[in-house]
Amino acid sequence: MSHPRPLTPETLEDAARDALKSRAKAVRQTLKLWADPAKRQVTLVRQLEIGSVICATGFAAGLALILQAVRAGQFPLTGLVLLLLSLCLRGALSYSNQVLSLKSARLIIESLRLSLMRKALSGRGVEASQMERMTALFEHTEALEGYYARFVPARQATALTPLLVTLAIGVASPLAAGIILFTLCPFVTLMALSGMATAAESRRQLEALTRLSGLFADRLRHLPLIRAFDNEATQVEKVRRAARDVSERTLSVLRMAFTGSAILEFFAALSVALIAVYCGFALLGLLPFPVPAVLDFNKNLFGGDAFAPAFFALALAPEVYFPLRRLSAAYHEEQQARAAAEALIALEARLEIPDTVPLTLTSAPALRFDQVSAVFADDPTPVFAPVSFSANSGTIIALRGETGSGKSTLLRLLLGRGGDVAARGLIEIDGQPLTPAHDLSPGLSWMSQHTPILPGTLADNLRLSHPQASDAEVQRVIALTGLDALVAVRGLETALDERGSGLSGGERRRIGLARALLKPAPLLLLDEPTADLDLEAESALVTAIRSAAIGRTVILATHSEALAAIATQEVRL
Repeated sequence: MSHPRPLTPETLEDAARDALKSRAKAVRQTLKLWADPAKRQVTLVRQLEIGSVICATGFAAGLALILQAVRAGQFPLTGLVLLLLSLCLRGALSYSNQVLSLKSARLIIESLRLSLMRKALSGRGVEASQMERMTALFEHTEALEGYYARFVPARQATALTPLLVTLAIGVASPLAAGIILFTLCPFVTLMALSGMATAAESRRQLEALTRLSGLFADRLRHLPLIRAFDNEATQVEKVRRAARDVSERTLSVLRMAFTGSAILEFFAALSVALIAVYCGFALLGLLPFPVPAVLDFNKNLFGGDAFAPAFFALALAPEVYFPLRRLSAAYHEEQQARAAAEALIALEARLEIPDTVPLTLTSAPALRFDQVSAVFADDPTPVFAPVSFSANSGTIIALRGETGSGKSTLLRLLLGRGGDVAARGLIEIDGQPLTPAHDLSPGLSWMSQHTPILPGTLADNLRLSHPQASDAEVQRVIALTGLDALVAVRGLETALDERGSGLSGGERRRIGLARALLKPAPLLLLDEPTADLDLEAESALVTAIRSAAIGRTVILATHSEALAAIATQEVRL
């Protein structure tokens, strides 16, 4: 019989290390998966990198041939042609590489944003009150641009270029190639240590940037309230502290990046210097050991001149570290991308749409609630006491209770898109138990307590619930909900912004009710449709609701006695 390992500091440390490794692996796999839309462009970038290495080799060979010809007193035609051709071709390849890398990064980011926004707009996972969290989506996805546009191409070049260049140098001088490999080993070790130190700081910098963005957006949204209470100085100081935190963490990341660059430059200079010393002493015959045959001036690719292969190796040596310089410059962007990916993975998990089964309603449904309550994900305490009632097809049910008693939450249980709220008990629609996998939205229409207005025309906002509605159907709900005066003054094609473009509270409620009534759904949910209206406006909307309820099952949450009077039955919460 096996027993669990006792919890000791060592086992806790091992568990934390394993969890960190698993998270890092998941982030790597996710970043790779997100790059699928630009897979063809990434492959082409890799091919361009190989072409650039070939051009660099041709450039070094051209320089060596020019010097060889000059030393022989000849015109260096071959060397000049090879040098100019390699130089121009490499410039074209580098430009194409940068443009293609940037385009592939934007394609990946656009694809990811569309995927996340599609899930967010499904209404699941994030509540309207939590939508400010979605502002982080843009900062986090934007942090991926440097990763896909600069770091990934630099990483590909780092995997290819040093090996190819070292092989080319090895043809001219095996010992020079050995010197390069000797300097690469400690460099890779030190860069790995520097990278691990940069990772945590980059994550903290991104978190600080997200906090600043959310704080700034929140203060802008509540600016009238802040000014009304003369609290500007306090709020400005809070934003200043958050901005200072971002700047300090950014400088910390940059310091680490400069440290990595210093390490790189040291070993690059050391490598070139050692090769220069070796080749120079070899040409002078001052080495304390025999010169390898390839520098023995007889059998080499440059016609027997020892100076040409030595200069070729020396000219090509910096190319080994060139992609490493690019990788070092982009390394902090990789760390930012990892931190952003972790946040986006968490956001994507919240927005993940479960597989749903549409529950088709062809006629007004009968409802049964048996000991139904609701709980939120972060609080297991029931929102309201268990409710039980039955309603026949075509019934109007009025939910009554004090403010905060849970009327709106009960309606959300039928909407099936609360995300953070779940039902306790049994809900039946036409005798069929309603489960989290069922989707009532095709046969359901609803009006929220606070009518949202989308940027667009008045007609667009009315047709939001039923885009296929005819002009006659739109005119019918306009007349039914008393929007005639608004349409006469402003017109159906008048543009509205998200704030409502000067709409009164009563006009917004009428638009919300008209939007809900326009959809020919057999189940209608109304949340405080007549709140904050005067008696005349309320009476007109009560008449409209009574007329629209014919042939539908209606559940309405209300404090209004006049509206509750048209209900077939009343449920107290």
